[in-house]
Amino acid sequence: MIANESSNISITTNGYTTSFEGNRIKFSILLPLQICSILCFLYVFLQFAYQKQLRQTIHYHVILLLLIISFIFVTTALSLTLAYMYTSQVNPSTKIFCSLWNWYHYSLNIINLFLMAFASIERNLFIFYPKLMNNKTTRFFLHYCPLIFCVIYPPLFYAAAIFIHKCVSYYDYTQLLCKWPCYFYNTNWSSIDLFLNNYTPLLSIPVFCILLYGRVLIQKHTLKQQRFKWRRDKKLILQLWAISNLYLLMWMPVQLAGLINIYWLPTFLLQAQIDYMYLFPYLIHILYPFIVLLSFHNEMLKFKRVAIR
Repeated sequence: MIANESSNISITTNGYTTSFEGNRIKFSILLPLQICSILCFLYVFLQFAYQKQLRQTIHYHVILLLLIISFIFVTTALSLTLAYMYTSQVNPSTKIFCSLWNWYHYSLNIINLFLMAFASIERNLFIFYPKLMNNKTTRFFLHYCPLIFCVIYPPLFYAAAIFIHKCVSYYDYTQLLCKWPCYFYNTNWSSIDLFLNNYTPLLSIPVFCILLYGRVLIQKHTLKQQRFKWRRDKKLILQLWAISNLYLLMWMPVQLAGLINIYWLPTFLLQAQIDYMYLFPYLIHILYPFIVLLSFHNEMLKFKRVAIR
């Protein structure tokens, strides 16, 4: 059903309403944010390029990987979303494009979520078991292998779910991401995706952050006696706190609403999810370079002083 009222066109399919004017408003908000975010990304990458210690320090590797994934998302996946929002129509309107778009979009988001969960776990190791990373073999298995898994697993899972799993796709070319891929209707695939790919990393972030904060409070007196180590650990904790709060604030509403939709009320906040909540994860990628810039302001100032000198 299509309703035309002056300049506002609403497209309703299967109970979901897409407003042409609403999409244009979101386009006009997200486009300037995208430009500002890209500029901030470039500035932060410049710091990593010029500061050797940022690239080589092991506990900054996951931060750099998160920056790269978010930069790819903002420059490509967000651009595809903006193209849709400008016209309220998916172009090209083909099943293969919708499948590729879903695979690309979900893969980047879950890679990002897995990396953040690993960062929460790894911060505990860096602060309380620093000697583990001094051994090359242990460092390979506890640092590099998880990073490789976080980057490789999501694209492989969504390739299997979207392209290998046999089902009939009913894409809607008037909805963002063409609505959703057909594996959502398969209980086994959707359950694995929901609990393993979404809830497991998302719940790992607060659990390991709380463990870290609790142990730091208990051992605060002992840590403060080692002044250099305390300054370094305090910085690592504050950086984790800033980034983890961003992820939890943006992901939790979407995941809680999805859980209620699946097990209790299928229509709970459904229109609000389509209009606004599905965009929350986009804000993680857009705001991430600014969070990193604020968290690493001492390192950035150091670079600026060297450049001026």
